[in-house]
Amino acid sequence: MNSFGSGTPGLRTVSSSRPQVLQTESRQSVAVSEDYYSLSERASSPGSASNATLRRYATPDSHRTRRTPSPIKSRTYLATERSLPEREQLLSQHKDNGGIPSAAASSVHFGEDRVIQMSPRSDTSNRRIPSEYTTPAPTPGVDDSPYIQFAINQLTGDGESPTLGRQNSVVSQDYPTDRLIWDEGLGCFIRSSASSPATPVQQPPPERPPQPSVDPESFIPVDSPDESLLYPPLDFVPVVLRPWALLAMVLCCLLMIAGIVFCNVWSQRHEGLWNWDRESGPRYFVFQFMPQILAAIIIIWTFVIQAAVYRTVPFSIMASERQLDHVMHKLPIVPQNFAFPDLSHFRYGEPAIGFALCVIWLSNVMTMPLLSCLFQAKWYMVDDVGLWRWTSVQAVGWTLVAIYGLLTIGVIIIMVRYAWSWSGLMWDPTSLADLISIIQRSNILRDFEFSEMFADVGRYLTPRKLRLGYWKLSNRLDLFYGIGEANTPVGNPSLHQPKSTVQPQGLSMVSFDLERRSSFGEDVFEQLLYSRSARYRWTPWFLRRTVVIAWTITIFGLFIAFLLVSFIQDAIKEGFPPRLPTMPTTGAFSSSNFLYSFIPCLIGTALFLLWQPVDVYFRAVQPFATLSSPTGATPEKSLLLSYQSNLPFEVSARAFLNGHYKVAWISLMSVISIAIPILSGGIFMALFVPSHNEIRIATLMPAFYALIAFCALYTVSFLCIWPGRSRYLSHSINTLSDITSFLYQSPLLSDKILREPRSKTDLITRLVIAPPGERDYPLYGFGIYIGRDGREHLGIDRFLRPGRPDMLITTG
Repeated sequence: MNSFGSGTPGLRTVSSSRPQVLQTESRQSVAVSEDYYSLSERASSPGSASNATLRRYATPDSHRTRRTPSPIKSRTYLATERSLPEREQLLSQHKDNGGIPSAAASSVHFGEDRVIQMSPRSDTSNRRIPSEYTTPAPTPGVDDSPYIQFAINQLTGDGESPTLGRQNSVVSQDYPTDRLIWDEGLGCFIRSSASSPATPVQQPPPERPPQPSVDPESFIPVDSPDESLLYPPLDFVPVVLRPWALLAMVLCCLLMIAGIVFCNVWSQRHEGLWNWDRESGPRYFVFQFMPQILAAIIIIWTFVIQAAVYRTVPFSIMASERQLDHVMHKLPIVPQNFAFPDLSHFRYGEPAIGFALCVIWLSNVMTMPLLSCLFQAKWYMVDDVGLWRWTSVQAVGWTLVAIYGLLTIGVIIIMVRYAWSWSGLMWDPTSLADLISIIQRSNILRDFEFSEMFADVGRYLTPRKLRLGYWKLSNRLDLFYGIGEANTPVGNPSLHQPKSTVQPQGLSMVSFDLERRSSFGEDVFEQLLYSRSARYRWTPWFLRRTVVIAWTITIFGLFIAFLLVSFIQDAIKEGFPPRLPTMPTTGAFSSSNFLYSFIPCLIGTALFLLWQPVDVYFRAVQPFATLSSPTGATPEKSLLLSYQSNLPFEVSARAFLNGHYKVAWISLMSVISIAIPILSGGIFMALFVPSHNEIRIATLMPAFYALIAFCALYTVSFLCIWPGRSRYLSHSINTLSDITSFLYQSPLLSDKILREPRSKTDLITRLVIAPPGERDYPLYGFGIYIGRDGREHLGIDRFLRPGRPDMLITTG
């Protein structure tokens, strides 16, 4: 026999005439999942109290092609026992040596052709074979049939089945799971038992039901580190919401108030403001068009402010850690405060912002119509000489003071709201790429399973009290940034979760038509993915086909009627009877002048405000439309688009350069259509017409012709708002949850090039350069892709991703 040296137990001589169990370090391809890594880390972490021992049995690669075992890379060869007396012989040899292992005691004979030699273990030697990777050795009084059966199965191939792989992270139930320990006296590994006083009994962990994530690490909120370049402060506020910008807005409102108060007071004390010169003179422009132009500037500015408020308020609420559970699911991030007031912030915990937005809506609707009839011409006797003078209508003026006062209060509320609370943002979240960087490590993504095909995402998601900020895991020191739920397990979707056979909650509420048949079952989600009625079910109500057709016909009909009434028998050019009292009161109020200034301007304001949701929708959905291209899209024209935050006219310029001509025109129309209320409020005025010897409503014809031109552009623009197939989605994109449902399984969340950017410049740079190891710049798409769980999903990912099937885009 060969002599033994000190060290770990090893096999010197083995005869292979009998079946033998071969245990090797597993080299099978195991699907890498988060629960596997998490258990491995816990097993190796200091102070871990877990006694779970992972054992994986695998047939060596050589067994797939031949039946004889191969000793290559083997650590331990265990021979099969023949009889119990031979085991007793081992024990007697141990007793004869006084429990001290020696060379003589290290040689054990089990038969003529089987010899096992074990080397004694030194106290100073390192254990080279951990108990988690060793097979229990034959032990006195223990049945060896499982080991014999295992060896036979490995040699004959009968035991090879997919069930031998790791089904989950619990201990295998097919083989004994007692912990193996090194016996100094026997010179071999033995299995611990309850009767052994030296070694505690290792109990296998109980079987657990499958979980979305088995990682026990929880999200622990932490404060932003001070003066750290790696972890910047989370206090970014968009430029238009910073104190100096809002103070400038407040100053404009105060100047409007001061101007109106001055006009009211001066005209009362000094019998008017300015002498009337003529209908088409510069003074007519100052009193009939200039007030609306000033109001229009403020209105467009409020659009920019409220767009910034909408996209940042949900993040600001989460950063302040307020106990609100509908932030992601119910609060809109797309402006909706145009033709009708938006009350959603009152319902979901932001009454101050709700009040400010309602005040903004009121000022946008009423200021231009009221300003159009603020100044009237009145007959005064000055120094015994009668003349017409421009004067201010007192009732209208004080009403405007009240409205602009409320607007000032609303803007101050917004300023205080953002000045006294954290925004939770590193930069302005204006694009899809920004949202990816915020949710990529979130622990709430498990809630979004199947949500991309829900008609109403927020209805079926669990309300949670969320936080935006820096986090750390309960057993790690590194910090990361994102949205999460405090003291809740990581819960990220596993890279290779098995398909769930449970019908997802909420799908029973969704109807669909797949080749004229409806069915619900375990594969309902896959059917919905390929259902055209489910994939293209949503567009805003005002852009559905029937509504667009009705709007187009109505607008064209009104425009034609407007032209006919205006030019038949020169009705506008010659003027028309007012049908109402014209003589101004002591407060300078004239019924006819008020009616023919306020009503046309109010109609023009309504047309202007009704166009804004169309513009907002096309801006918001353009990234999805670009990503739906059958050839993919570059990040500059898709993931990085920020039309929602661009200034007026800037949107049109950027969209035109990007080739998004429909967005460019619609956005341009949303700005220039404000000329309709400006012109319509100042073209009519009651004047004495000598040719008819009566007071008639006269029209400023140059302004009227310009009004017709703008109305024609507005009417023709309705031909451009047909959404097209690429702009139809499976559900709305009004909330953070709606957009997250298209990203929760995207491999982009775990893409290394997008991992934890620290600035907007950093994020853009990563997206516009080729990834490491790739020559081509990546393209992105919106379609059916293979998610991180190995299943098909509808959403956003790379158009071509190595190692995965190509994305299926059905809008071509």
